[in-house]
Amino acid sequence: SFIWMGGAVLLLPAPGGTAPQWLQGLVRIKTPVLPFAIFVCVALAIGVHLFLMRSTLGVVLRGAGGNPLAIAKAGWSLLRIKLTMYALAGTFGVFSGLFLVGLTTSADASIALRYTLLSIAGVILGGGEFVGGRVSPTGAVLGALTLVLAGSLLSFMRISPDWQIGAQGAILILVLALRTSVNRLEARPL
Repeated sequence: SFIWMGGAVLLLPAPGGTAPQWLQGLVRIKTPVLPFAIFVCVALAIGVHLFLMRSTLGVVLRGAGGNPLAIAKAGWSLLRIKLTMYALAGTFGVFSGLFLVGLTTSADASIALRYTLLSIAGVILGGGEFVGGRVSPTGAVLGALTLVLAGSLLSFMRISPDWQIGAQGAILILVLALRTSVNRLEARPL
């Protein structure tokens, strides 16, 4: 990420430019009851969940994270699987970057510094594992929304952005501690 950040700063040393009107219009679609971003999150969560949990390729992708030896023994190419996973991650990264540019209406190389931590924290908060194999797309979206709402609540309470990052980190540590405690209780013999 540091290499990409350096390239971004070389391309755009100072914030500027404008987002295309079509992109600004797309992210500002007015929907009844809930914001458009919520509908996009729900649609993505359902779509990716169905893909990962119900398709053969989804099972293989999850298996490559949880048990790569078994996937290789089944005849799947781990290189192709990893390329597919990186391609999917890159595609979602491009879409999220476009969405962010549409919201901010301009470009800034350093706007997304906090999002690396928040993206990982959202997945972990939603039930994913560091080691791979266990993933919940719906949980990841709910985890990300929880962190965003926590940040909004802290902003509403007029807490400094520096403390907001610490509070989000504390939420993540609390969730990980609770998950570890639950896993230990489940593993304990009766």
